[in-house]
Amino acid sequence: MWPHDRLPVGVTLSATMFIVAITIIRLALPRRTSVFGRLINALMVFDAAAALLREPVIARRVAGAVPGGLPTVFDAWHWLTVMAWACGLGMVLLHQYGPVRYRIRFRIVIGLSAVVGVVFLALSDPARAQGMSSIADYGGWRYGIYIALCSAPPVIVSSYYNVQTSRGAVGRTTTLRERIVLAVLLLFGIASLLPAVSAAVSAASDAAGVGNAFTHNLYSVMSDGITSGEPGLCFFTAVVVVLVPSSVRAVVQLLRLDRDSRGARRVYPLWRDLTAAAPQVVFRLRWADQWNASPRERLHRRRMEIHDAAEIVARYVLPLPTDVDELIETTVDEDDQERIRSVAELAVAAERLTGNGGEPTGEPSVYRGEVPDERTLLRLWQPAKSLLFATGLGAEHRKHQSAT
Repeated sequence: MWPHDRLPVGVTLSATMFIVAITIIRLALPRRTSVFGRLINALMVFDAAAALLREPVIARRVAGAVPGGLPTVFDAWHWLTVMAWACGLGMVLLHQYGPVRYRIRFRIVIGLSAVVGVVFLALSDPARAQGMSSIADYGGWRYGIYIALCSAPPVIVSSYYNVQTSRGAVGRTTTLRERIVLAVLLLFGIASLLPAVSAAVSAASDAAGVGNAFTHNLYSVMSDGITSGEPGLCFFTAVVVVLVPSSVRAVVQLLRLDRDSRGARRVYPLWRDLTAAAPQVVFRLRWADQWNASPRERLHRRRMEIHDAAEIVARYVLPLPTDVDELIETTVDEDDQERIRSVAELAVAAERLTGNGGEPTGEPSVYRGEVPDERTLLRLWQPAKSLLFATGLGAEHRKHQSAT
């Protein structure tokens, strides 16, 4: 449908759905709080919307509901591409000026990008009036300005990034290898400018009357690529591929399969028992804050609450009965006997406080128990509860006896 399309629909549609899928995954997951992360998300939203409108199968359906029809859709997806490049420039500005000083410059960039969208609509107005599918069918000087505006953002972003990178890196290169790497990066940056520069030189040559078949064909190839959007689609697909690992990690976090989430599940039984005995240590978050908290934050908060609850429960521990001591001496390895006594004392006190609704039954005990470290608590909490259950001090045993 669009002029100069070359790739099969299956290829472009697959690339489009890939971009949209990664974008949805990133937006559906807990928000990234960094400014750079928000710029990445904004870039992907603009990129995904542009890819959808670029796809002819989707563009035909949208055109019926948009004033101006297909030419307006054509302008919209080119403008969305410009906005995606504007977000890319925002990342460069953020890296160069920091999270505060970059804001004014980035607002100027966004404002200019919005003006470009209005100019697109003005340039394609004759194409809409004549019922054409896009300004590419109309041609003329309007189409030349249109192509220049479409190709300007990648040229600006690439040039600015290369200048800033080379200026900051030249003084830091000390070895031949570093100089070679820097030269390769600069050559790559220059190569990324060649398509737009070639199109501009060819157009200028033809306009000045000194062009030839080569410059005319070169301009046609470059403008056709920009008009079809297929090179840009391939480029943004490659960019999105770079974001796949971070998206996969985010999905793993959402499913609670990451390392920190597994750690939170591992400490949950200990956290549950101790915070039931000292509920005042639990900091209740709003639902939105709880949802947006990272697995690392949740694990850290749970570990801190275990520590605080254990300190409170330790004030009310009592010496273990003789039968429990004897059972520990006969069934527990000698190296762990003192540790499991401390854990068992803490478990008995926790059950006693839990049975009273988390309220102490009296004054703190003169006999203050030692609070084991977290690793010891995690390793010996369940074995200590099993010993208490065997001697009739466990809460599960008492519940069973009361039920019978």
